[in-house]
Amino acid sequence: MRGSTEFPGPPAGDGHVISQGPYRLRWGDWRTVNIIQVHVHPAAIYEDQRQEALAQGRDPGGQMPPHFVLDGGMHETAQAILRHRQDEEALRQVNYLAALMEALVNTPCAILRTDLIRRVYQEVETLSNRLSLRWRGRAGHFLLPLNEDALNPQMLEQRVAPLDNLQEFFRTLKEIAAQRHQALAKSYVIYYPRQRGL
Repeated sequence: MRGSTEFPGPPAGDGHVISQGPYRLRWGDWRTVNIIQVHVHPAAIYEDQRQEALAQGRDPGGQMPPHFVLDGGMHETAQAILRHRQDEEALRQVNYLAALMEALVNTPCAILRTDLIRRVYQEVETLSNRLSLRWRGRAGHFLLPLNEDALNPQMLEQRVAPLDNLQEFFRTLKEIAAQRHQALAKSYVIYYPRQRGL
């Protein structure tokens, strides 16, 4: 099996690749409106099968690797990643803003039950304006998923809920966002539906 550093590169002129880094972003071959996120190992297998199918004149979209569907708030986060794909610092901030939103919406925390919540909303507003990132409708989750979330689905809550200091709250969410940014860059490929365009 390939290592993450051996992820298959495209042949010259392949319009399938949006970006090779900091995140691996590609156009999907499937008839779906969903953005999907695939771990690097099944994505590498799919990419090899894709090249074989194209070489044989077959439609490469016949099989879909195991994946996460990025819907709800995760869809907006993935769109921001596409928009800021060449700017690693902006990608870090997208993850941090998603972590802030995840904490606000899904995490019980003493800080969020005090007047300090206004400072958290100010931080969200500043980053939202800077990144042109806003979530609409019923956005249940904002951080892109990782396989290891299944092992500890309460990780964010466990780290954030006990905090009672605002600076520690921000620092902890920045650490979580940085860890997730590294994991996404190293271990995942995000596929976007072609019809949506850039």
